[in-house]
Amino acid sequence: MQRLMASFQEEAAERLAILESELLRWQADAPEPDSLEAVFREVHSLKGATRAVGLHEPEQICHAWEAVLQEIRQGKRAFLPAMVTGFQAALQFLKRCHAGEALSAGQFRQAMDLLAQTTVAPHPASASPIVATPTVAAVETTPPAPHAPAATLAERPATWRGQTLRVRAEQGEQLAYYGEALRQHRMTAHNLHRRSHGLQADFQRLWQRRLRHEGLLSRLRSQLAQGQMPEQEALRSLLEWQDWSLDLLATMQVESHGLRQACQALDRDMGSLSEAYTRTVDELLLLPCRSMLDELPAMVGELAAQTGKQAELLLPQTGLQVDKRILDALRTPLMHLLRNALDHGIEPPAVRAANGKPALGRLQILLHQTSASHFSLTLTDDGGGIDRHKLQQKAEETGLLAAGSPALPDAQLLPLVFESGITTSSLLTTLSGRGEGLAIVREAMEQLGGSISVDSTPGQGCRFTLQLPLSRSTFRVMLVRLGEQRFAIPAHAVGRALRLPLTALHRQESGDSVMLDGLSLPLRPLAQVLALAPSGSEPVMLNLLLLGSGEQQIALLVDELLGDQEITLKPLGRQLRRVRNLLGATVLGDGSLVPVLHPQDLYRSCLQAHGPWQARPREEQPRRQARILVVDDSFTSRGLLRALLETAGYAVQTANDGLEAWNTLRQHPFDLLVSDIEMPRMDGFTLTARLRADPNLAKLPVVLVTALHTAEDKARGLEVGANAYLVKGGLETDTVLAAVNRLL
Repeated sequence: MQRLMASFQEEAAERLAILESELLRWQADAPEPDSLEAVFREVHSLKGATRAVGLHEPEQICHAWEAVLQEIRQGKRAFLPAMVTGFQAALQFLKRCHAGEALSAGQFRQAMDLLAQTTVAPHPASASPIVATPTVAAVETTPPAPHAPAATLAERPATWRGQTLRVRAEQGEQLAYYGEALRQHRMTAHNLHRRSHGLQADFQRLWQRRLRHEGLLSRLRSQLAQGQMPEQEALRSLLEWQDWSLDLLATMQVESHGLRQACQALDRDMGSLSEAYTRTVDELLLLPCRSMLDELPAMVGELAAQTGKQAELLLPQTGLQVDKRILDALRTPLMHLLRNALDHGIEPPAVRAANGKPALGRLQILLHQTSASHFSLTLTDDGGGIDRHKLQQKAEETGLLAAGSPALPDAQLLPLVFESGITTSSLLTTLSGRGEGLAIVREAMEQLGGSISVDSTPGQGCRFTLQLPLSRSTFRVMLVRLGEQRFAIPAHAVGRALRLPLTALHRQESGDSVMLDGLSLPLRPLAQVLALAPSGSEPVMLNLLLLGSGEQQIALLVDELLGDQEITLKPLGRQLRRVRNLLGATVLGDGSLVPVLHPQDLYRSCLQAHGPWQARPREEQPRRQARILVVDDSFTSRGLLRALLETAGYAVQTANDGLEAWNTLRQHPFDLLVSDIEMPRMDGFTLTARLRADPNLAKLPVVLVTALHTAEDKARGLEVGANAYLVKGGLETDTVLAAVNRLL
């Protein structure tokens, strides 16, 4: 019980902190749609977590709070500042529950009454309802604990207790050995650094002596040019310098050869150590899948009882082991799928009896290792299946499909259940009905590097199939080149990589395609999909990546296939929380920053890309490439902005702070400046003010990109002369490029 509560405590602390931060902003101004959507998602997930551990009073608070937020999101009720009082009361109640306080029934009723007052608040005619635009659900970073029997608030632990892992003695010894080997390699690297410094000193001695003989060499050349006999003393000095230089060069050659061999050995040893260390850590993090599944049948039984249904969950007998981080992140999506199956799939006993089914509904989970690096989890139910007519009708109501659209085939219609706001339920319950659960599931799968698909048979049930990696330690990608920029695409999303002659290209009015294995596959250039300028040169071969499967495949055209490679995936960070088509970034061995493309976004963008592709010859007089200076003290933000602008066709140079940027601008010409504000030595405001005071730089366009979002900060930015002011939080690719294109 304590282990389950510890997991809940960890998640609740994170979600309550987010809610507190957002509500503080609501006290000053009406919430933005993104903020409203974020609070709704946090309350929605917190409700599921409290239900999972049997905390009924906090669950009712969350449910009531969620209902108010849902009405505001849908525009049925306008937001009023007085509502924040009720929201704060609910938050304080949840925080006190999280702290382990034993709260009375009167305190619970008081929090519920304050929330109820927000639901009866009048809807003023002058108020403008805040409608949150449906977006892809945020990733559940910390899953709720599996179901446990109901517990009183006093029984919960007052403090969070971290999870533990079992470490065998030999694994501990291995880690200690790796630590010792790492220290030894560090000493070796220090010695190599010392030797390379000595080699550099010898080179400096050689160069300095060369400079001292420059006058002598000039005099000898002049004498030879005039036909005079060279001075004997000068020749003797020159020969002595040559002998000394040859001896030193021979010594330097031996030392450089030794350094090269030592570096090769260190590189080899460090590679072996890195692989061994990774294997050991992977073994430490491997847990049986049953550790996540064993507590689910009890939860299914309780949830079924709440809905007046009967259901059982069958688990596989398997010894499959998966990375603990994968299992932790899988808990929340799996609970959403189970709630969806119970509320929407399994019918009431009377309906099942009328259809010739047993009263007891059956859910089943199957696990299979599909390859050395991936496994699949399949959840099936024997319920009524997905109502296709209701699904298409709901898609038309929400604007995903045009009104009156013809009936779609299952391959195109069923995936719509993963869109935010889509639900076939006509009744909203505490379990589901808001159209958010499956959107959360899909987003979580994509962030894990996996995928999800759905299949349904009317009257017989539904099947969800999740494809996931066994470990998060390795992430293999395909590297491709587009113009001068490199991109990485997750290898699991690439069906095949191939090169075809230009004769394989078929041009049609509906778009270009290639014929492969008897299938005509639509062809989409990556430059067109990412809205980038084409490279300009006519290709000799078609370099293609196949995305999707079967008849749903799309051929993606790139300039060059660079091969596959294992990388360390870096998230975008809070500055760029969600950028279309971008999953993250990685730093290659040569130090270059390479964007990692989001495979699902990329596939959807390919479906939206239209028009035939034509190879364009290189222009005789290409337009001059605009030069942009990017200034930011954050390496990640600076690198991402540089990659974004370079892929859009701009020549980009970077600076670490305002003072370095000021010196660079006075020495080199630029067409535009993109600068952060909060930087050491000189901030962005001061830099912009200096530019406007300099006659030579006064007309340079300036874009300030910063986390400062108050009205005062924006006013100051415009006061000092900035042409655009962009806030980092939630920054989109299109926003940056639109501002740059407008100013250039």
